[in-house]
Amino acid sequence: MRNLLIAVAMLLPTLAVAQEDTRPPLTVGVNAVRSNFDPALALGNVDFPMTYNMFDTLVARDFSKSKDRTAYELVPGLAKSWKRIDDRTMEFYLRPGVHFHNGQALTSADVKFTFDRILGPASDYVEAKNLLKVIERVDAVDDLTVRITTKQPSPVLLHLLAYHSSDIVPKAYFESVGKSGFGQKPVGTGPFGFIKLQPDESMHLKANDAHFGGRPTVSTLTFKAIPEVSARITALANDEVDIINSLQPDQVEAVKNLGCCDVRSALMNHHFLIYNTFNPVMADKKLRQALNLAIDRQLLVDSLWGGKATLPHSAQYEAWGPELYNPNRPTPTFDPERARQLLAESSYKGQPIYYLTHPVYYTNGVAVAEAVVQMWKAIGVNASVRVDEGWSKLKKDDPVLTVRNSSDWVVPTDPAVTLYMTWAKRFWKDEQRFDELAKEGETRLDSKRRYDIYQKMIDIFEDEAPGTYLYRAPEFYGVRTNIQWLPNTDYTMDFRPDNIHFK
Repeated sequence: MRNLLIAVAMLLPTLAVAQEDTRPPLTVGVNAVRSNFDPALALGNVDFPMTYNMFDTLVARDFSKSKDRTAYELVPGLAKSWKRIDDRTMEFYLRPGVHFHNGQALTSADVKFTFDRILGPASDYVEAKNLLKVIERVDAVDDLTVRITTKQPSPVLLHLLAYHSSDIVPKAYFESVGKSGFGQKPVGTGPFGFIKLQPDESMHLKANDAHFGGRPTVSTLTFKAIPEVSARITALANDEVDIINSLQPDQVEAVKNLGCCDVRSALMNHHFLIYNTFNPVMADKKLRQALNLAIDRQLLVDSLWGGKATLPHSAQYEAWGPELYNPNRPTPTFDPERARQLLAESSYKGQPIYYLTHPVYYTNGVAVAEAVVQMWKAIGVNASVRVDEGWSKLKKDDPVLTVRNSSDWVVPTDPAVTLYMTWAKRFWKDEQRFDELAKEGETRLDSKRRYDIYQKMIDIFEDEAPGTYLYRAPEFYGVRTNIQWLPNTDYTMDFRPDNIHFK
């Protein structure tokens, strides 16, 4: 009898776990699952749904405070609190008892390692290093205290620490498996832990029930790569997936008509055009101004986005807040007559201008390219579309690279990132004054001075026309009707327990 009781007692915990975990699995159909999930490298829109659910940052972003989830408030993440020591120094106090998915306790050494690996002289984390370049050093004061010193006063440090490139990684595990190994089998502290990665096929995660944000409402989380949007819709209709992303606007009604699902959306980032001013064809700003005036952006919004995209008030976001955003700036002007006049005054002599776009990276990317090229032809420009999967790798001296599409940073929501880091790039030849102002703006704590600086930068941008903004694009998701879930503006697909429930 005693042995029987012992055997039953040994079984009870296992049975309890099995009985308790009645949470459903969740499968998400996405356009891509790539091969490396080191968060300092996986900084594309297609990566964020996965990294956001595996990792945490010192400072978190709460999108729920914004009705349309296009802005956020900074709230405690892995740091339970922080304080400013002086204009260049902040201290962060880590939550006690947090563990990585492999069981290792989170300490300040992990935080220091996370940033040192990005900012060190041998680092090849180019994009992450550029984002975090304001940081001079990170010091571990004690096991749960981290001190971050910046090179100059930084009004955007907290925003940068809340961004994906600042996801905290475990020092010991990273060093044991190496950079490549970590990217293939990532370990974080997030609400879901890694199980298996099959590049171009799927990513499998499991709930981290010990997460400081609460027990996930989902038992497992699977991201399934389905590149074609029609195939994603079919998978949704056949109950093979629960949520799909990147719906085309003209397919929204088709999903609604399935009977099982509805459509959720959020405005994401600005889509824009880059003009390669190093190319002799694009060197004359009157030509670039003419190209800008020839684009009927409202027609693009109405005909290709069903009126769901919005026109920006120049190179700025409302999420900058009332201290930095200027609502009185007009949206970009459509004036084909003035465009023809500027074109005639320019040095343009009919040379070919190529609009380069990736075949599938941007929703409506090819359709918009074809429409804009027709608008340019209407004012007398010899323009054509080139669809090229390697469009983002072309160098400024490539004669084909005259125009290409791109998108900017919607977060961190500060002009030091969304304006400066977007345009301080390799295709704008005469940007010296723009850069000088930007470097002052990113080191000023006075918001009034910063407002003046960024408005002057926008003036320069509009006059020099190194590119142009087209619209702020929405992202559409097909979601099963029994799932209560809302998307964020950052492509993050948040499956933390406060953002997903089942009816």
